[in-house]
Amino acid sequence: MSDGLARAVLDAMPDAIAVLDPDGTIVVVNRVWLMFALDNGGQPESTGLGVNYFDLCAQSAAAGSQDALRAADGLRAVLAGDTVHSELEYPCPSPAVNRWFLLRITPLGGDLRGAVTSHVNITRRKMAEQTLAHEAAHDPLTGLANRSLFADRLNAALTGRRGQSAGTQVGLMYLDADGFNQVNDTYGRDAGDEALLTIGHRLRSHVRPQDTVARLGGDEFAVSAPRINAAGLDGLSGRVSAALNQPHLIHGHLVSVPVSIGIHLATPGESADAALRQADQAMHVAKRRTR
Repeated sequence: MSDGLARAVLDAMPDAIAVLDPDGTIVVVNRVWLMFALDNGGQPESTGLGVNYFDLCAQSAAAGSQDALRAADGLRAVLAGDTVHSELEYPCPSPAVNRWFLLRITPLGGDLRGAVTSHVNITRRKMAEQTLAHEAAHDPLTGLANRSLFADRLNAALTGRRGQSAGTQVGLMYLDADGFNQVNDTYGRDAGDEALLTIGHRLRSHVRPQDTVARLGGDEFAVSAPRINAAGLDGLSGRVSAALNQPHLIHGHLVSVPVSIGIHLATPGESADAALRQADQAMHVAKRRTR
């Protein structure tokens, strides 16, 4: 293949490609590589020919990118012959766009030593994956967490996973909209959906940023409040109760949709299922008391 044809093929590729020598220095780049650098504020002299790829990774790592360290490790393994292929999916956001790329690193063929790096834009796929993951974990009507996601976060709070602090109490509220079926029967299901949406909005507006609000199904909701004590949980449930028991405007009528609330202060190590049952039982006690 002639040099001109090789250059034409390289520039026709839709991915940003750089060819590296055995030391990791960039010796060839294609048009997409240059255009991406220019579009994102880079310059050829700092990202193009003669620049060492390991240095680029080190600069990104110094700026806080852990993915850059993994990229350097993958390149090092390919150049040393320890692996014939390295892949890494990584985010590359700009102020206006959330982007994802797949970095592929393969060794040069034949007697040539070095590697080829290609950065494939996979933003469309990652966005689709995130949309599917969100839909699988959230209630389709209210957008609140569903039962599965709620249980996962509650369990994390009780065991100290996912950034939660072990050894702290977790407040639980179990909520049931009393007489909700009457709204459906009197005004129709669309009005009932509006009432559920309003309940979800009021809940989100009166809990703390770190709390999780979920629709467990039907007219039942729950709130998980990590790092809280008994007084804090009482205050939170009081504020939520006052907000939820305000009347709803439905078809021009102010309609009361009272909500019964059961609370439980869970301790570290308690199972999520047991804690939720305790809050559910407290809600039924509150419902009987109201009746």
